[in-house]
Amino acid sequence: MVVGYSDCDALSLHVKLADEAVRLGPSPATMSYLDIEAVLRAAKDSGCDAVFPGYGFLAENPDFAEAVEREGMIFIGPSARVMRILGDKISARKALSASGVPVTPGITDVEDAEQVIKFGDRIGWPVIIKATAGGGGKGMQKVSSPYEVEEKLEAARSVAEKAFGKGTVFVEKFIEGGRHIEFQFLADRYGRVIHLGERECSIQRHHQKLVEEAPSSLLAPEVRRKMGAVVVKAMKDIGYETAGTLEFLVDRDGKFYALEVNTRIQVEHTVTEMISGFDIIRKMFKIAAGERLSLSQEDVFLRGHAIQCRINAEDPKNGFAPSFGRISFLRQISGPFVRTESGIYQGWQVPPFYDSLLAKICSVGKDRSTAIERMRRALREYEIWGVKTTIPLLRRIMDHPGFIKGEIHTGFIEENIAGLIEYAEAEEEIFKIARFVAEVSAFGRNVHGA
Repeated sequence: MVVGYSDCDALSLHVKLADEAVRLGPSPATMSYLDIEAVLRAAKDSGCDAVFPGYGFLAENPDFAEAVEREGMIFIGPSARVMRILGDKISARKALSASGVPVTPGITDVEDAEQVIKFGDRIGWPVIIKATAGGGGKGMQKVSSPYEVEEKLEAARSVAEKAFGKGTVFVEKFIEGGRHIEFQFLADRYGRVIHLGERECSIQRHHQKLVEEAPSSLLAPEVRRKMGAVVVKAMKDIGYETAGTLEFLVDRDGKFYALEVNTRIQVEHTVTEMISGFDIIRKMFKIAAGERLSLSQEDVFLRGHAIQCRINAEDPKNGFAPSFGRISFLRQISGPFVRTESGIYQGWQVPPFYDSLLAKICSVGKDRSTAIERMRRALREYEIWGVKTTIPLLRRIMDHPGFIKGEIHTGFIEENIAGLIEYAEAEEEIFKIARFVAEVSAFGRNVHGA
């Protein structure tokens, strides 16, 4: 297995563990991980016959997929054609709608603020402005009244241009109290498609996921079957191949609307693996090698409940601002019912260049309450010092009565943030005690000396 790395990742764990590692370029992603020519050169020089892009950077870039195949290698992911259909949210809405998938009411040809105001007045405020390209919640702007439109439309376009090189946006009805439900699916090149059930991803900050679980506590069996059938039909109609995710927003009345399709593996695929028994990455490799899906939908059995918490290098008390620096102390955990995935180690320098994700903790149990209790214990034992992280916040979420009852929605963190950040960080408390002990000792020596 060959991995590529940038300068700031030269001492990263994945580089240390790889069979072979190849430098791609300087630390900025545009000069390394996003440099198609550099990645292709590294793959060819290493004798690779396939390229797996993971879940970031070039994973959803159709030009990269085409370039890989042009060089005689296999791209482990969907075709460039499918990426182009589903990577642009406007064309994705059209394709999904044509296949019978409900989509959120919206307008796709936004030219000026007046259009947005007319749409908001007709459909009802608030509305949300989104970039047509990219993902991760970047560029999203919630607009609560006509008076905010011009400022937020300009902001959305600016972020979209900087993040994705494309400043086009569209507008949708904002669904208050909605829940983010996504379906994992697998498809081979012979037309067989199955889904592996749903994940609940409603616990988010800044439109980015923080806690995921499978299955959702919201869906009744008949709704799950209906949504799953919609997903399978749409992917068959589109001609999808490999793993992917169709994301939905479910409103307070139980109506569901498609948000987007992720044409890659997702960070949270782990919770699906823990209740389905599937190794999804392995399946992607086998599908890319031309193997057929041997299972039908009736062969998919989901058992128990799994929860994943994302440990990010962020300061929740400071608006989730990124936190960089050296990890001075690290205690990671794992066990029969807990799965930890990370690329960090004690002494590693958290770089300022990429996503803030440091590690993922997954717990599994016979039911949701068991999975929550195991996650609580795992978060109590997991320690990272030297940078601010989301661990204390995640502990508070696991203890929150609303979360325990499953009364969650995409605005849960924003709605409860005051209580969720009422915590003392273990590292700070220990240093306070150490300083107090040192001061008492010094006082004692001074008194004795006097």
